[in-house]
Amino acid sequence: MEAKALRIKFLKNLLKLTTDKLDALAPEYHQLEQVGPAPGNSWGQHDAMVAGNLCQAADKYPYMNRYSNLYPYDVNRFVLETKNKEPDYINASWIKLEGEPRDFILTMAPLHPASFSGNVKTDFGSSSSDSTCGQFWRMVSQSRTNLVVMLCKLEKGYQGCSQYFPQEGFETYGDFKLKNKSEEKVSEELIQRKLGIKNTIENIETEVNHFQFPLWPNYGVVQDVAQLANFVKQVDMKWNELCSEESTPLIVHCSGGIGRSGTFTAALSVYRRICKYMEAGDESVFAGVLDETGAICLVPLVRSMREQRHPWMVEGQPQYQLAYTTILHLLQQVINH
Repeated sequence: MEAKALRIKFLKNLLKLTTDKLDALAPEYHQLEQVGPAPGNSWGQHDAMVAGNLCQAADKYPYMNRYSNLYPYDVNRFVLETKNKEPDYINASWIKLEGEPRDFILTMAPLHPASFSGNVKTDFGSSSSDSTCGQFWRMVSQSRTNLVVMLCKLEKGYQGCSQYFPQEGFETYGDFKLKNKSEEKVSEELIQRKLGIKNTIENIETEVNHFQFPLWPNYGVVQDVAQLANFVKQVDMKWNELCSEESTPLIVHCSGGIGRSGTFTAALSVYRRICKYMEAGDESVFAGVLDETGAICLVPLVRSMREQRHPWMVEGQPQYQLAYTTILHLLQQVINH
């Protein structure tokens, strides 16, 4: 009990120090805006990345991107294993974070022609799009993940997310036949699915869990932080349950795989550190996410994501602040548990 009391005391101090800085996050976020090939020029990042040949794969296959200005860095992109000279490109990036033995894969929502029409254009101004659903499920299969996290609704248009899994029964996407084995609305913030995946070329069948958080508007923030915090906990619990091997990644997407995906990943990463600290009492688990005062500091973590995928990861100061408030909510729950 004494060891637990000491750990709770440490977390209470962490909570206070971090809460005290919440009203002054602008300088921190300003530091992050200096990341990328066009430091301090947010709208110039895309052109600078293209001009610097930093995203050649995406630039070679522009219409396989939901957004015309969100291309991932080549150095960390997920490379598909393909046959017959098919493109090995998907707008997805491997993300490695300090202190986390498992990897993340952050990705754009898949495209499907059914999401577009004469009235609902793509970001390139077309009335139809390529389908990248087959590539998405190839990535899921190739990465051997057991869990996919979806942080948006199914909506038409490039700012939404196409229907890339069957709502019921079977659907075929490229070389993959999917079956919706079960679907449950666990709470307002969590729709949980179990999807069967059959590789029709190799005749291999697998299964993946699909967790959807439908309450987060594009470019915006979650209204009820408690709901996002609960979703983070549910994902962490399922990831730990399903993925015993350190090599098993977590796939996370929103619409662009940049703002909401980055914010969620930052919150989940720090929450996992908090849980590890409560288990072992080792303060070193917070290496890289504390400032000189001892408060949580997300600058190094978010900078790392921006350097690995795109300079807009955690898009805007409101999302940056949301990452903090979600972490503080989770921290308070751990203290009270």
